[in-house]
Amino acid sequence: MAQTSPKTTSLSRRDALRAAAAAAVLASCKAAAGPAVAEAASAAVPNPTLRDACRAAGILHGAARDHLIEPEDPMLDTLMARECDVVTPENGGKWAVFQPQEGNFDWGRFDAGVELARRIGAKPNWHCALWQHMGMPDYMTLPASRQRALGIGESAYFSADGTLSEDNYWPRFTAMVAAVKKRYGDNFYRIDVMNEAFFWETERSHPQEQDRYGFRKGMWWVVAGGAKGPEWLDPFFHHIRKEFPSAKLVINEFGIEIDEGWQQRKRSYFQTWLTDAVKRGVPIDGVGLQSHLMAGKPYDREGMKGFLRAMDRLGLPIHVTEFDVNEKHLPRSWSRAEKDRAMAFLAGQYLGDIAGNARLAELCWWHLRSDLNYIARETPELRPHPSPYDAASRPLPLYEASVQALRGRNRSG
Repeated sequence: MAQTSPKTTSLSRRDALRAAAAAAVLASCKAAAGPAVAEAASAAVPNPTLRDACRAAGILHGAARDHLIEPEDPMLDTLMARECDVVTPENGGKWAVFQPQEGNFDWGRFDAGVELARRIGAKPNWHCALWQHMGMPDYMTLPASRQRALGIGESAYFSADGTLSEDNYWPRFTAMVAAVKKRYGDNFYRIDVMNEAFFWETERSHPQEQDRYGFRKGMWWVVAGGAKGPEWLDPFFHHIRKEFPSAKLVINEFGIEIDEGWQQRKRSYFQTWLTDAVKRGVPIDGVGLQSHLMAGKPYDREGMKGFLRAMDRLGLPIHVTEFDVNEKHLPRSWSRAEKDRAMAFLAGQYLGDIAGNARLAELCWWHLRSDLNYIARETPELRPHPSPYDAASRPLPLYEASVQALRGRNRSG
């Protein structure tokens, strides 16, 4: 995944396919929704688009899409055809979804995301090969009978049907990777090799169950030898590099942006592992920052700048993998316009800091439309705007702030 941006000097086959796909989807959209809706969608096209701004800065722009949550949405597909160079099948690439029982595959949601990317001339991402504490079918969790002996209080790592062990984790992992490779080939832009490996310290979590390197003592940590040291993750990267030599391999994390002690500690642990992994020759191509920003919480701007500059010195580009802004901490008394301005300011500041202090390779939203983002499902009473477009595919202040933040600010690399 050495590419930085698609060629724009001439009309490529990708551009032609994209234009054809967009025209076809827009036609079906007009037929299904009527001319008024189609005209409103056309009138809402920003100039320049956020994808245009990203391309000019050498950044791939894209979004997540889940074909179970919104199986048929031609208006959304039109929007994605206009904005996306990368597509992440939001849940389709998770082990629990495409292999719910051992030997039993259900590729429907993964296929749909990959096919959408192909149809609009974009590249698919794979999120995620491994998840430290969630996203695994029951058989890929630890046996409940081991919980007491392991001294781990977090029950999410265990199941009565769990059979994951030190003896079987590696053949199961390599077989799963082989199945994905056989179905999709070496065609992913980015692969999240490990998702959320580091601790999440809240009142409801188990901060005492992290190791001295900051890792959760999760199911993969247990079976892969995390107790022996931070190198337990390395073999997973080496194996996926062998099977997917063209993909950008990243470790994907959340919760390092806020000016609060636990996030600052997590950021420090994360930076130390990344620094040492590069020294060990781990085939890691970039840093996946989920970037679920919290408006109304203090953004640790100086701390993040230091982290970003450290990643730049390591030669690790930044992949913003799940971008959105949560407004639940803003005053409920604020108007919609006041909230939108505050969220736009935070997003613009954050993206500007990344582009100004590191190499930003990818900006991927956790859905382009706000009504489809998980935050909207969790807090429907707020009618939130976590994403750059509203439910009618109209750009929000968050959109323009992102365009302005990225104009001419990305580091070359």
